[in-house]
Amino acid sequence: MSSTDDSYSMTCSLPSSLEQTPLSSLSAASSYSSLVNCDETISIQHDQQQEQQQHIERKIKTNDMKSDTNNKMTNGYNNINKRSPHSTLLHRHVNKLCSILEQPIEIHGQGSFPALNIVPKDFLIELRRAFHVNQIDIKNIRLNGGAASYVLTNDKSFSYTDIDFVFRCDLSSETIWTQIKTIVCECLSQQIPSTSSQLSLSPIIIQAAYVEKIVRVINPSNNDSWALISLYNINGQNIELKFVDRMKRQFQFSVDSFQILIDPLLDYYDRISKYQQQINKKQQYYQNDYRSSKNNRYIYRYPIISVECLYGSFDAALTHLNRRHIVTTSPEGIHGGGLLKYCLLLTRGYRPYDNGISSWQLEKLMCSRFFIDFADINEQEYKLLSYLSSHFANDDSAKYRYLLQLSTIIERSTVCLMAHERNLTLTLITQLATDYYYRLYDEYNTYNITTAEVTVPNSITIDVIYHNELDEWKSLYTPSKSQSQLQQEEEN
Repeated sequence: MSSTDDSYSMTCSLPSSLEQTPLSSLSAASSYSSLVNCDETISIQHDQQQEQQQHIERKIKTNDMKSDTNNKMTNGYNNINKRSPHSTLLHRHVNKLCSILEQPIEIHGQGSFPALNIVPKDFLIELRRAFHVNQIDIKNIRLNGGAASYVLTNDKSFSYTDIDFVFRCDLSSETIWTQIKTIVCECLSQQIPSTSSQLSLSPIIIQAAYVEKIVRVINPSNNDSWALISLYNINGQNIELKFVDRMKRQFQFSVDSFQILIDPLLDYYDRISKYQQQINKKQQYYQNDYRSSKNNRYIYRYPIISVECLYGSFDAALTHLNRRHIVTTSPEGIHGGGLLKYCLLLTRGYRPYDNGISSWQLEKLMCSRFFIDFADINEQEYKLLSYLSSHFANDDSAKYRYLLQLSTIIERSTVCLMAHERNLTLTLITQLATDYYYRLYDEYNTYNITTAEVTVPNSITIDVIYHNELDEWKSLYTPSKSQSQLQQEEEN
């Protein structure tokens, strides 16, 4: 094509300035600018998309790392919880704990001394305050034993006798122990009613009147240093105050290895008491027109209360408690072998659980340790009588069943004694069972006998007696009568 054709084509495609209208020039400029900005917009959008995609990728990686970390922490937490000896009480557990601490308990005095109505929470707060004034360092106060198991169990039929409180403190010198005994007796004297005479009531007199037993143990070989003050209750519900500096073995079986730290709850009660005293003063000042602020409601919230399982695994011990399993470790390391407590658990429906040691091996170890610690027949009698009185009170039927169970275990599992030594112990148990049996049969008439004539023989026999409403036959062990009982019958 020639140059004239080229110029013609240019003039046709691009009109001259004379022929362009304002609208046409504006549209041309806008189309040109749009073409220029389009590339910039596309590049900006592309960069933004890349940044957004990178941000999403980083966020996904971060979430994956967090999820992995959370999974590891959760798995680790679950594994730790399965083996951890520590836990916290739920709200229903705290309510049961409060019922124990708030319920008054009678401490009975000897002779003419009046019975004391002691509220455990108030008594513990007074003790703690007195210890602080006398510069005796109490690290913490714990609820131990059957009462602690009662708080944690789901078994509604579970019962306990003593209320055991453990005070962690320093007992390096006998001077401290003497101060502790004096403070406990002084706090007891403050509980005596104002109508009674409080003159010349020294700590020694208070101790003789209201303390059933005092135990002080110092054993350097076992690294033991602890003491016990037992406040007497006629029904067996003693308040046991145990002061522990060092103690190698603090539990017998997994079901009684729980210790509940009650210091936060005592602080809670103390704070409420002080707050109510302030409210009472303000009500008296404002002539009962004062109303407490709603902002103070946080005072009435229960604190977080921790519990420790001395057995090792809290979950395992709680499972044993709820399923009524008898589990322990190293029974030969328990004072007395745990034999008496083992028979008590059997009478309450607990059964041995094979946790690496069979039941017959467990019984042999317990019997061996029992006869090592109580080798003399007089020691055995004293220990057995004190155990019956502290755990069964006046329930002769339960004492009788318990003695039968103990006799069975000793007869089949004792391998460390000669025949005549074992027979001495079995004879002792038989004589005690005889007394409770005839007391039930003759005096209290506990068993509802419906046979025509039942004669009680003078020798050891097995009588089959029809005695309950379920139409079941049960065999009762009928031991021989003692000479004193035969003479009384002859005189009558």
